[in-house]
Amino acid sequence: GELGEVARAFNSMADEVVRAETVRRQLAADVAHELRTPLAALRAGLEELRDGFREPDAERLAALHDQSLRLGRVVQDLADLSAAESAALSLRVTTTDLTEIGRAALAAQRPRLESAGLLVTGDLSVPVPVRADPDRLHQAISNLLANAARYCRPGDRVTVRACRQGGSGVLEVADTGPGIPADELPHVFERLWRGSHAGEVTGSGIGLAVVRELVTAHGGTVSVASPGSAGTTVTIRIPVAQD
Repeated sequence: GELGEVARAFNSMADEVVRAETVRRQLAADVAHELRTPLAALRAGLEELRDGFREPDAERLAALHDQSLRLGRVVQDLADLSAAESAALSLRVTTTDLTEIGRAALAAQRPRLESAGLLVTGDLSVPVPVRADPDRLHQAISNLLANAARYCRPGDRVTVRACRQGGSGVLEVADTGPGIPADELPHVFERLWRGSHAGEVTGSGIGLAVVRELVTAHGGTVSVASPGSAGTTVTIRIPVAQD
C-alpha cells in the first residue's frame, strides 16, 4: 500500500545518497593517486629552474609543458569517470538509433584515427532503435575509438558495426591491433588499470572504466574479446526499444 511506496522511495533515496558518497570518496582517492606523479615531476623541474640548476631552455620548458598537459588530461579523465558513475541519476533516456550514434562517433573520431595511420571502416547501415541517452552512448563509443587510436599501430584496421540481436542493440568496435593477453582480459575495465602492452602510450587507465559505467547505467553490458596475439573486439549491448 501507500506505506510500502513510501518505504521504497525512502530506500531508493538512501541508496542514491550512499552511491554519491561512495563516488565522492573514490574520486578523492583517484585524484590523489593519479596526480601525484606528474605533480612531483612538475614541481621538481620548476625547482631546478628556480634554483639555477637548469637553464630555462626550450627543451626543458617543453618537458614541463608536457607535464602540465598530462595533468589536464588526468583531471578531465577523472571528471568523466565521476560523471559516468553518476550517470544512472542523470540519464536523459529517449528512443534513439544506436547505428546513428555509432556513425556520429566514428565521424568525430575519424581524423584522429586516420592521423594515427589506421584504416577505418563502418558497417552502420541498419537502424537499431534503443532506449538510451544518445550523448552518453556517444561518449562511450568515442572512448573506445580513442583507445584504438592510442594503442593500434599504423596500418591496423578499426571497424565499427551495429546490429540487433534478440532483445539487444549491439555495437562492436573491432581492431587488428596488438591484442590483449588472456590473463589481462578480466582487468581491462578496472579503474586506473593499464596493461603490459601500454608501454610508453600515454593514458590514465580510466577510459574503459568510463565506458563500463555508462553502459551499465543503461541496463546494458560491455565485454571484450581478444585472441591475445592480435586484434581486440569490444561489444556493447543495450536493450532495444520496445515496439
